[in-house]
Order: sequence, then structure tokens, then C-alpha cells
Amino acid sequence: MKNYEKILEYVNGFEIVDTHEHLPPFEPQEESRSDVLKEYLTHYFVRDLLSAGLSKELLRKVVNPEIDILERWSMVEPYWLAARHTGYGRVLDICCRDIYGLPSINRDTIVQLNKLFRETSSSGIYKKILKEKSRILFSIIPCNDDYDREFFRSVGYLDHFIFPIDFNDVRYIESRAGIQISCFDDWLEACEKSFNYLINSGCIGLKIGLAYKRSLRFNRCTKNEAEQEFNRFFFSRKHLVERMVENLGFETGKHFQDYMFHFIMHMANKNQMVVQIHTGLLEGSGNILAHSDPTLLTNLFIEYPDIRFDIFHMGYPYQNVVGALAKMFPNVWIDMCWAHAISPEASIRALVEWIDS
Repeated sequence: MKNYEKILEYVNGFEIVDTHEHLPPFEPQEESRSDVLKEYLTHYFVRDLLSAGLSKELLRKVVNPEIDILERWSMVEPYWLAARHTGYGRVLDICCRDIYGLPSINRDTIVQLNKLFRETSSSGIYKKILKEKSRILFSIIPCNDDYDREFFRSVGYLDHFIFPIDFNDVRYIESRAGIQISCFDDWLEACEKSFNYLINSGCIGLKIGLAYKRSLRFNRCTKNEAEQEFNRFFFSRKHLVERMVENLGFETGKHFQDYMFHFIMHMANKNQMVVQIHTGLLEGSGNILAHSDPTLLTNLFIEYPDIRFDIFHMGYPYQNVVGALAKMFPNVWIDMCWAHAISPEASIRALVEWIDS
């Protein structure tokens, strides 16, 4: 135990840079954090509950603060007990114990937990949890706008240039860049302006979350191929007519998406930026896991040697592959954000294998 204690003491002295958070850029007001079940079942563990059989209809009741919390606990309890030993479930019990002093989340503690949660949701919770308890120097959030510099740094988000969903994205891009988009060159100019804005505003990298929407394989294609697809979705008669009156969706082509991705990588490469890429498990219930396989990024590692690629979530369940990629490429870095909650055991095994290899 002597060596273990020495290592633990050393680790406990760290100041941490938290590389990936989705916290609000400014501390929420008390009224927006009104209920512990609503808060805890916003993401992650709720997916385990749904996989365990909780219906979406019942979930809507469980997260409704207007219903008595014990009544809601009775609704969710069978599924909670079935899933509580997953990584997601254990994180919530750790939170309950370390922040609120209660042994775990159960029928006997839920009322007291909710009371303590509401009491500690007032101003100052960021400082108490992030700074004092967790010793986080700063957390990195995907944010193109202002944020609290005491707690956060930002990575820019340009996915909407690669995979726009509808004309709301186009309007947003036009307003941010100050450009009326009427051709593909305008789109490229707006993208370059937005990139430069991120650089000048102090963004420390870019965040790519496109695996939720498409494959991470980005091929080379010509500007002409990309422009043809841009014209196809942007200038169709229906889009032009309805653009001004409603949120009209459209489907972009792969040539357009791939070209825009490489256009952005070219700028990142010139500026020797860090690029964070979501790989592996996709939050939510249902998606195409193969789209997030980190081996799909191999051509990027070769083509952009001056970009430091920060590979998110240790690529779980592709963590052994990520270890091999980091061994092969000096510009590939493993990021374990979220991994400790997805699977604590897999995270431990991966660390051992990476150190060994």
C-alpha cells in the first residue's frame, strides 16, 4: 500500500484541465435547476433506464417536477435498480455521496437528496464543485460565443458549415459572418470569417461532433463537385420560395460535406490547431456506431501532420484501436473524457494496455 498511497497523494495534488464539458457557459440561475430527478435524467443514465425498459411516456412523468418526487421515484425505481451498477449509475451515487453526504440514491434518500440539491443550486455552485472540490483549473466547452473565463475555455464549433440542417443554419451563418450568401464562394468566405473570429476570440481548438450524423471518413473531392451539390440543395425552387417563411430542412451531399471538412482542416493545419473529434459511443438511444470508428480518420492523421488530433472518449468501444493509432501517429492524442463514466473497468484496462504498449 505504500506505493499506492504515494501515487494517490501525488494525483490528489493535481490541478485538472477538464477537456470536455457541456455545462452552461454561465452559472445557471437557481430556478433552472429545480429538481434532482429532472437534472440527473437529462443525459446518460436515462439511456440505461430506457434500455432497461422504461418507456418514454413514463419518463416524461418521472422528470416532471410538478409530480411528488416519491411518486415519481416509485415509477422509476424498478429500472433504476436494474441499471444502477452501470458506469452512469455509479457516477450518480458517487455524486450523491461526495457532494450531499448521502450513501446512495434510493427510496430512503431521494426526498433529502432533492432538498439538498435545491439548497446547493444557488449562486456559487460552479466555484464550490469545479474549483474547490474538483480542483479543475478550467473546463473546455464547445462555445462560439461568450463564456465565464473564471471556469471555462472554449473550442469553436463549425459543424454547421459542413452539415447544415435547414435554412435556420444558413441565416445563423449569414448573421454571424455579416454576409448575404448567394453562391458557394460566399459560403466559403463566411466559413473563413467564422474561423478567423474563433482564432481572434481566443478559442483553443475546434470540436467536431459529426459522427452523430454521418461517417467519420472524409474523402478528398474537388471544389466543382462540392459546388454542384451546394447549388442542388441551396437553389432549388422550393427552398428559395419557402426559405423566408419557414424552417425548411434539406439534405446536403457527401461531396459538399467532405470538401467543407477538408477546407476547415486546411485552415486548422495552417494555424497548428488542436482538433477534438467525437469517436466511439454516441450518446442517446440508437445510432450507427460504425460511423464513429476512429480508424475512419486515418487519412486525416496522414494529411494534416501539424494538427494535434484529440480523440475523444478513448474511442470506446474501440479503445484498443485508439491506442494503436496514438502509437503510430505523433499527432494523435488519446482523450479519456466521458470514458470513466461509460465504463470504469474498460478505462482501467485501457490505461494498463496503453502504458504496456
